[in-house]
Amino acid sequence: MFSQGLSEEFTLNILQGRIRCACILILLGLLLAGCINIPLSSNLGEQDNLGKALPLEQGDVIVVDGENARNPSNSPLFKDAMHNYITAGCVAFFHDDTVRELITAILKVNPQPGRFAVRHINEETSGENERLRYKLYVKETFEVKPHIPLYAPPFGVASCGNRTVLEASVWELPTETFMGSFTVSAEGEYTVTAYLLHLVTSCDTQKDATNKLAKEIVQKLTGLKPLESKE
Repeated sequence: MFSQGLSEEFTLNILQGRIRCACILILLGLLLAGCINIPLSSNLGEQDNLGKALPLEQGDVIVVDGENARNPSNSPLFKDAMHNYITAGCVAFFHDDTVRELITAILKVNPQPGRFAVRHINEETSGENERLRYKLYVKETFEVKPHIPLYAPPFGVASCGNRTVLEASVWELPTETFMGSFTVSAEGEYTVTAYLLHLVTSCDTQKDATNKLAKEIVQKLTGLKPLESKE
């Protein structure tokens, strides 16, 4: 009877220990997964070196070409697991094809849908009568700069500056005339604060710069006030 009592007590202790371990693992999982994300607007800038453009006419076409920024996650710095860990990744989300996203953004803010068309340079033309009016060559740069690399969940903080610059060069295709360029920039912070619960504030500088550039293109090439983009 005595040995049986010890055996039952031993079994009960093991069971209680396993339950405690399971509860701790579940709690840690909830704490690490718990996250409040607060999106913020970027600080926008603009530099205009574009000459006066004749407004687009009905049926005109804007051709868009360009260079997308390289994903910083592919850089040697971000391939370092320890650097990625203590900075909490530094980038909330990276857009791989800003040039094509710009085309969509231009059409969204066009106040007169159907007045002109926008297509990527690799897309097939709609016919010989297509009136190619302007060509845009967009170059994107994306920079990440760690400021506070002290992230070590479930406690810690990490802050990184994100900056996107889009430079658009413009040609008038009928005369093959270079008209100049204009540049927009978007800057903001990506910050993670972890004290059991994660609080994330971030700016999507690529998206903000793309929307800003789309509005500038519509305003400069049509003379009209662009629509506010709706997400």
